[in-house]
Amino acid sequence: MLLKIRDKASGWLAYAIIIMIAIPFALWGVHEYFGGGARLVAVEVNGVEITTRAFQREVQQQRQQVAQFFGGRLPPELVDDERLRENALQTLIRRELMQQAVDAQGFRVSQQAVARELAGFEAFQRDGVFDPVRYTQLLEAQRISRAAFEQDVALGLLMEQFEGGVRISAFVTDAEVREYLRLRDQERELSYFVIPAAEYAAGVEIGDTDIQAYYAAHGDRFRTPERVRLEYLVLDLEQLESRITPSESELRRHYQQQIDRFTTPEERRAAHILVRVGADADADAVADARARAQALRARVTGGEDFAQVAAEASEDRMTAERGGDLGYVQRGDLGPALDGVLFTQSVGDLSQPVRTSEGFHLILLADIKRAYAEPFEDVREQVAEELRARQVESRQIELMERLLTESYEHPRSLDAAADATGLEIRRSDWITRDQGPGLGSFPMVRRAAFSQEVLQEGRNSDVIDLPDGRSAVVRVLEHEPAAPRALAEVADDIRALIRREQSGRLAREAGEAVLEALRGGEALAAAVAGLPGTLEQQRTITRDSTEVPGGVITAAFGLSASGSAGVALDSGDYALVQLHGVRDVEPSRVELARARSHLEGLYGALDFEAVLNAMEAAAKIKIYRDNL
Repeated sequence: MLLKIRDKASGWLAYAIIIMIAIPFALWGVHEYFGGGARLVAVEVNGVEITTRAFQREVQQQRQQVAQFFGGRLPPELVDDERLRENALQTLIRRELMQQAVDAQGFRVSQQAVARELAGFEAFQRDGVFDPVRYTQLLEAQRISRAAFEQDVALGLLMEQFEGGVRISAFVTDAEVREYLRLRDQERELSYFVIPAAEYAAGVEIGDTDIQAYYAAHGDRFRTPERVRLEYLVLDLEQLESRITPSESELRRHYQQQIDRFTTPEERRAAHILVRVGADADADAVADARARAQALRARVTGGEDFAQVAAEASEDRMTAERGGDLGYVQRGDLGPALDGVLFTQSVGDLSQPVRTSEGFHLILLADIKRAYAEPFEDVREQVAEELRARQVESRQIELMERLLTESYEHPRSLDAAADATGLEIRRSDWITRDQGPGLGSFPMVRRAAFSQEVLQEGRNSDVIDLPDGRSAVVRVLEHEPAAPRALAEVADDIRALIRREQSGRLAREAGEAVLEALRGGEALAAAVAGLPGTLEQQRTITRDSTEVPGGVITAAFGLSASGSAGVALDSGDYALVQLHGVRDVEPSRVELARARSHLEGLYGALDFEAVLNAMEAAAKIKIYRDNL
């Protein structure tokens, strides 16, 4: 609307309109400045809002997942950006519906289950064992809090519970398994004869009037396609990376700011003796446990070996076998009560009895490994890589904002956006709706180029996210509408098309005449005598056979125990099929078990899809298309 006002309004009317809209816009701007901008909502599911930021993040994640499947780079011809965005939207909706369902049904995940899941992540392991330091460092490098990450892991486990509960409920009967295998592995014995259409090509006569008539009837097939040439700007992350090199002072400053990530925290080797008493025990029981702990402490301070006393008297039987040894621990591993004692002791100190929910502990500090920070030179490459990534990301965000703003505010030219970003305006070769070189090879670019806003109204496109990670803005430089090609130019093509069609028709007519004889009981070999082509007799095929034309297989499995059929093949040839018999294969136990597992998985997936569809149908879903 604002663009139309700017392009068409003039004089006092324009000034009046501007004054009317300026006042509320100014007040809205004040509110945004002091109160913070409202977040854009992509979709609302049963009253729960999902932001456009979450939507864009899901689109990017799905794009990366598809790219990984193809070795890191998306084939442009296989990527439908609109379909990808719709899939991302549906994923967010269904994820929210599942989360609401698990909350309503009381699904829960224990901290132990989350811990086991985390321990299974190879990225968090060192030498095959979960490393809490590495875990913390990797999360900090991605600027993700532990609480948020573990909450996501817990939510993922909840979703798995919900989905698994539906899928595992699917069942398959023995009869269904056997029928599936009978149809899948069935063998059919047949003979077939292929009549080549090319054998009839020489007999097809094509005159000028035939060509002219075909041209008149199929004119739309003989037109030069509509095409455009584009001007465009491309924001390339790889080029940004090549231009950014952090200075020495920046590297050292980043190292100091992140020193905790390169520091192995202090570890203390502890041993303990435990006298158990419940957290809700009465005063007498607590006093008795404290007295027993004091007595054990007296034995150690009196000269007895701590490990021997622990082995005999500690009620933590797992550590008692090791003389009470707890190994090396860091702050937070033992809880606040024991940490508060252990990390104030000197080596060899034995604590007074310390009360926890388990009972009374006697803590012995056996050794201290002081905190150790890796020297800057040892981690220089890691620091440089991280800082460069941050600077590239920051620069990319800055340039993206400029590209968005300038290409929108100056929609009739790319000059302002180029000046603001330092990007070079480039020009494409000719691009049609279906194909193009370079940037035109991306379907999303072609869709934008031929959109109403860009092609007909002459505006810059929105920023286009390309499958290879780049972003682009395009505008039409030149446009050529579709136009009829001259008859003389396409006459040879038309002649070849007519010859192919007529050859196929003659082959089909010859085959249909033979088919009547076959259905009357005549053998295939006798019926096709004198016809051009190849006879294949007594062939045994399955549904997966590759040495027989696909049309022949389809025709054969469409017949009953015997019979004949004719089928026009994609090549234009015509095939005659005579079925001699059907044989069912008896499956082995292994095949039965494998088929049952396959069908149960398939039925489970269908059941789960049906549940999701039912949840979507029952939910109140509002999609804000203008915000996507």
